[in-house]
Amino acid sequence: MLASSNPSAFPASSANVALMEHRNLERFGKYTRLYFEDCSYTNVEELQSAGALARVLHENGVMPGDRVVLVMPNTPELTACFQAVWTVGGVVVPVMPQWTSGEIAHVLKDAGARTVATVAPLAQRIVEAGRDLDGVRNLLVFGDSPAHGAKNILPQLAGATKMVQIPVDRSADDIAMLLYTSGTTAAPKGVIATHGNVSAAVHAVCEMNADMPKLPMLHALPLTHVFGLLLLKCAGEWGLSSVLVRQFEPTKVLEAIEQHKVGYLPMVPTMMLYLMSHPDHARYRTDSLYRTVSGGAALPEQVRVMFSKVFPGRADQGYGMSESVGIVTVYDDHDTYRPGSAGRAVPGVTIRIVDENNQPLSPRQVGEICLIGPNISPGYWNDETATREAYEGGWFHTGDVGYLDEDGFLYITDRKKDLIIKGGENISPREIEEVLYLHPAVAEAAVVGVADSKFGEEICAVLQNRPGLIVTEEDIRNHVGRHLAKFKVPGRVVFRATLPKSSTGKIQKRILRDQLSVSAVAA
Repeated sequence: MLASSNPSAFPASSANVALMEHRNLERFGKYTRLYFEDCSYTNVEELQSAGALARVLHENGVMPGDRVVLVMPNTPELTACFQAVWTVGGVVVPVMPQWTSGEIAHVLKDAGARTVATVAPLAQRIVEAGRDLDGVRNLLVFGDSPAHGAKNILPQLAGATKMVQIPVDRSADDIAMLLYTSGTTAAPKGVIATHGNVSAAVHAVCEMNADMPKLPMLHALPLTHVFGLLLLKCAGEWGLSSVLVRQFEPTKVLEAIEQHKVGYLPMVPTMMLYLMSHPDHARYRTDSLYRTVSGGAALPEQVRVMFSKVFPGRADQGYGMSESVGIVTVYDDHDTYRPGSAGRAVPGVTIRIVDENNQPLSPRQVGEICLIGPNISPGYWNDETATREAYEGGWFHTGDVGYLDEDGFLYITDRKKDLIIKGGENISPREIEEVLYLHPAVAEAAVVGVADSKFGEEICAVLQNRPGLIVTEEDIRNHVGRHLAKFKVPGRVVFRATLPKSSTGKIQKRILRDQLSVSAVAA
């Protein structure tokens, strides 16, 4: 049963990550925790709203261990859902609101979820996703929806007592989240994140950056992505105010930075490109910016340098994935930035670079990045084969390729599967992309390998030009040839109006490869 009480009355032995918000209040007192559009909420109000929602979930039959799928945009209701599900001991299954009904159906079936929380505009998509499934019992909606079986929980919430609820006891090994990948390479796998994993990830980031100024953090990343959620939880651990935007729109982000004097800006590289390309960015006051941290994809050095010229504060990058709850490496606030490096391992995480025989490599030697640490997932939901393959020898094999320098700073060169093998030579797409971003006409670039009868694979550069700037294939080849060896010059150059991206802004190379393969067959 749920209990309501003074927020300091929680069980000291519990590992439930819901207790982080209670400790936020205990450590920092009452303050404005969240800004959203024209509203603001204190940490006390957030705990009370989440407590009311936890009561509603409990009354709708959500029990400890139950998987609850959340399909919502960035809103205070979503932040309350995370806290409420954990309070009743449930497992959060966050899903991007952009996903199709087919993708959602896979998650519902694989997770065995009986409850879905969503907003009215998305309810029909959930109904379509669960049409052929017997397990979904509750479709809980924040608002009225004509979708079959949708239950508007707003009246129930309005009648619930606004009290802080004590989270049910959870151990460090109990599952807190199932994180499904975007499914760009295969059917999405459910990454298990335990309460211990989540706590370790948040505390490691905060320990490595313990003395940063108390400035607001802006959240334009989707909170249903692990990187976005991690930074929201870190903001609470630092005692910061969070400024939440419904979705990334450059103008709204610039307005929010000016209005709330934002200091911290988590981004993906594509968002950074859009911000500095905004025609009116100079009109907005952004002098409050202290630090911009990029994640989710490799940050090209040219993009970082250009961003630093346009916006104040430090710009750096970190490295993580769902299997590490979004964090492996990051920069200490006082570390000198090393171009191309994603920083050092956070406390508790050990990085090992191995060769094809799983033998450790020395500094500066390139190999697969392997990890061990308290934030590393124990495996994949209902997939022993994938777990066994990924955790060979007790280390998590990331599938990423890179190296460590003598001081332990990590450099990621590529995804293992993205390496191009041309005529027996291993070629790094990242290396070529870095050079492409140096060209003034290139806005975005992706390098992939395409089948070739002579070399096995040929290098193909897919580019989006900056508005009003024209460049030819020969210009691009000559540009790359001035920086890299001849065998690394793209054999093909393709220009596109836009590059396909995931809902987090990451360029989807698999889609590009598929499109290029289809066009080659047609030709």
